[in-house]
Amino acid sequence: MKQTDSGSSPKRRAQNIVWTAAREYRFTPVFLAFLPDGEPDFYMNSIIGYVHKWYDTTIMDRLFQFIENSLLKETYDGLLWIALENCAYEKELPLRPVLEELRREHAENFFLQEQNKSRQQWMAQNSLVYALEAAKWRMVLGKDPGLLNPWEKKLFQELQFHSNMDTREIESKILDIFSRYFHFRSNSRLKLLYQDFRRRISSRILKRLPSRILRTEDLTAGRAMRQGDGGRLAQKGSRLPLSPKSRSLEADALYVEGCFGLPMYPRLEMNRLEDSLCRDNHLSCRLYFTNGEKADIGGNHPLVEKFQREAAAQKQKNKTYYESRRNFCQNSIHKLSRQIKNAMLVYPQPLQIPGRSGLLFPSRVWKAQYLEDERIFQDTIPEEQPDFSVSLMLDASASRLDSQESIASQGYIIAKSLSLCNIPLQVFSFLSLRGYTVLRLFSNYGEEGGEEKIFDYCAAGWNRDGLALRGAGHLMEDSPAKNRILILLTDASPNDDVRLPQSLEKGRPLGQDYSGEPAIEDTAREVARLRKDGIRVMAILNGSSADTQAAVRIYGKDFVRIEKIQQLSQAVGLLIQKQIQGLH
Repeated sequence: MKQTDSGSSPKRRAQNIVWTAAREYRFTPVFLAFLPDGEPDFYMNSIIGYVHKWYDTTIMDRLFQFIENSLLKETYDGLLWIALENCAYEKELPLRPVLEELRREHAENFFLQEQNKSRQQWMAQNSLVYALEAAKWRMVLGKDPGLLNPWEKKLFQELQFHSNMDTREIESKILDIFSRYFHFRSNSRLKLLYQDFRRRISSRILKRLPSRILRTEDLTAGRAMRQGDGGRLAQKGSRLPLSPKSRSLEADALYVEGCFGLPMYPRLEMNRLEDSLCRDNHLSCRLYFTNGEKADIGGNHPLVEKFQREAAAQKQKNKTYYESRRNFCQNSIHKLSRQIKNAMLVYPQPLQIPGRSGLLFPSRVWKAQYLEDERIFQDTIPEEQPDFSVSLMLDASASRLDSQESIASQGYIIAKSLSLCNIPLQVFSFLSLRGYTVLRLFSNYGEEGGEEKIFDYCAAGWNRDGLALRGAGHLMEDSPAKNRILILLTDASPNDDVRLPQSLEKGRPLGQDYSGEPAIEDTAREVARLRKDGIRVMAILNGSSADTQAAVRIYGKDFVRIEKIQQLSQAVGLLIQKQIQGLH
């Protein structure tokens, strides 16, 4: 287990997983879980979040403090989370069936990690906690726990907490177990001596453990992350990240390119865009536009290869999900396209689109040279068409991991419906990773059949909504229509690991996390800016975790919330009708 500084990217990613599971962003987790390579443990961080969600925080914090003041803190922490995992999993499972698969995957990975341990690493482990953890994950995999010692067997059985226990029962039972098995006393006089000893050895032991849950205060400041992991170096005693120049920019750029594809623009054009868009609140950030064309970065890049495998698997899951609901989805497309056509009957206009002849379109000239795109002229479609275009923007951050298949199908239904109505359409996703806000273009204006690429949708990383909206404004400059509509599929929870820079004018002498109120305010400001430029912005909140209050702050009345895909066609149809009517 690698210790990280308090401002590092892995810690922020772990916190984001906890907050998403807890459905609350206004608390600091006492515990975070990490894998041996320093990356966040998705499943166990989710469990930490569910514990916060389901159980009384005052009582749980009191329990955590009791353990903090004990001699065997690491052992007690380990045993406590064996017990809490059981009851939190059972509590959340009826609401989130995917947990069963995630739990089994976590169990499999637990034993895969053990295969690569050295003899010294095995000896350094807390043998009791490891034995009981291994027993738990064997049971999850349908195997015998494998415990031979009667004392361990009995302890393991008593740690099988269930969802019918309330918070006081959990506290009482775990303290009773600690008292009977370990003679636990929360106020031991040996505490101070032991704490000094523990501080000296903890870093040597903890970094050798398998996937571990650590108290946040155990993440020591002033330690650098390994080269190329995307974490930022922290100044000793400070949470402020250094300039992006202090990181390996080349490694980060190669990672982003390998994961998401070749950049759409040449470097000079990209530098110009970043100078224009990555300003004020986004001064330390980068932008990356791609259409997903696979990059050959050469060499051995296991993290890139891992992401590519996961993305390919997710694409197949997206398609399978759609095919299993094909009849319903086709019916939704029919209903939505009919609603849109009815709304369009009152607003037909001649439409001008990019073409290979006609009037020169100056803003597209550079594409002929760099992208070999000959559509640099302005052509006019003779038949009557609505003079508006639509851009569909999909939130692809890690908070959408549980909904990827549904979001891909929702995006396809909307895109296909608009396409059948001959409405100029572009579709792209956005996420943030290693300081880059990545906009992945699936389909561009005038592209036939581009909506099929939406099944490439894959969630990862963070979401810096404010900067992504600036990037969306740039992409919409290519619209062939006078009127532009932007539709976001989002949970209205902007959150990024790159902090807002310090600004005395804005009352930020030390900078600020890009989450909660500051992030909502920044996103709302960018929505207002787009609207001032004539772009009509609306949002579709999908999923039960969506923040309706934040959506009101950001989008005003121009949003709808759906929790099931069955609600999509009607809700989106009414919202688009409203926007079309507003064009008069």
